[in-house]
Amino acid sequence: MTHLFLPLRGSMRRRCAGLAATLAMAACSAQDPTSLEASSPEALSVATCVGLTTAPQWEAVPQHGDVPTALWEAGISFARSNDPDIVYRFGGQIGAFPTDFTVNDFYSLDLSTMTWTNLGSPETPAPRADTLMIPGPCGNCVSIVGGRGRFRTGSDHMFPEMWTYHTKSRQWELAPQEEQGDPFAMRRSSAAVVGVPAIGHPKKKTFYAFGGVGNTLPRFATTPTGLRDDLAIYDEEAGWQIVPTYGEKPAPRAWPAGAYDPATHSLLIFGGYRLGADQGPDTPPGELFGPTNYENDLWSLSLDTFTWTQLHPEGDLPSPRDNAVVFFDTAHGGLVVFGGSGFDRVSNDLWFYSMAENRWTEMTLDPIAPIPPARVGGVSFVRETQAAFELFLHGGSSSDGGSSSFFDDLWKLTWSKR
Repeated sequence: MTHLFLPLRGSMRRRCAGLAATLAMAACSAQDPTSLEASSPEALSVATCVGLTTAPQWEAVPQHGDVPTALWEAGISFARSNDPDIVYRFGGQIGAFPTDFTVNDFYSLDLSTMTWTNLGSPETPAPRADTLMIPGPCGNCVSIVGGRGRFRTGSDHMFPEMWTYHTKSRQWELAPQEEQGDPFAMRRSSAAVVGVPAIGHPKKKTFYAFGGVGNTLPRFATTPTGLRDDLAIYDEEAGWQIVPTYGEKPAPRAWPAGAYDPATHSLLIFGGYRLGADQGPDTPPGELFGPTNYENDLWSLSLDTFTWTQLHPEGDLPSPRDNAVVFFDTAHGGLVVFGGSGFDRVSNDLWFYSMAENRWTEMTLDPIAPIPPARVGGVSFVRETQAAFELFLHGGSSSDGGSSSFFDDLWKLTWSKR
């Protein structure tokens, strides 16, 4: 097989401008081309610039069994168990306004066979969307936290509660109040939820939730609790609690993206939907989804001091967006960002932020390889192998308002560790 490698093209050189990028390009030029797998030359050039020896690639994954109905705004998580191949998906929303009803669909997906199983029962918790979903506090269980009802009904429909599903007995349990913690900490949906492994116990995690939606009232973004800027932490003994943070913090926002950087022991928060700087309590509802409502800022929260720091990357930036899909690449020290929804478009672009270089790079994919249609509100999760991070993406909507198409497809992005 012939392996191709070409120097960076002009547009790519501009993205890698600066001293750090010059060093990266020198490393690219010194890279042994025989170590690179065949792909488009431009895709390999950009991949090598950020340290990858293989260009990222998407593939559509065939599904079997009880494939869920097309919907968006669901939750998904692995359970706390010894089985790394089962993920669970709960809730979501079908249709677009005024038929955007929430559901309580509940499924498992076996990644060894890509087979879905419908786990719905009369005991399944009430319908809700944008639920926080995490591995549960016990062996062989998974939990849902918070969630919301429909917007634009004139009422406030939030779920300040935590339910746990036991995978062996297939039973749901509402956590006792003393184990749930602060109801206000759980009264949120559409938050960035990040699991941080305990030192010495990688399978035991502490969960952090930042931001989110706090009510579904009309013009929720203009209400005091409609958009959150607080940080909640989950402890198995005390339940969910809001913890103080220090320094200038991100503006209140919903649908931000979050990940954990183990090298700096910090959370990274990217983008989201906010009340625009030019908006206020009297802004008409029709103007609350304008250009200033979407962010592309990047923040770091130290988990040693709980102090916020805004990062100011060099070069080109991803467009402002909410609902981005992210994970942290520990092999190359950076944040991988896919897609999201902005003011005038839904994206399916792919970006990498290097912590060491403080720089975003837009990844170029092989033009003949498949790419997921742009979407908002899909669910995603990452499976880590020895060779790669595998990002799975399922479902979603072609837009967050008006006429929309809804997806029931499953995609996998392979992002090499080499």
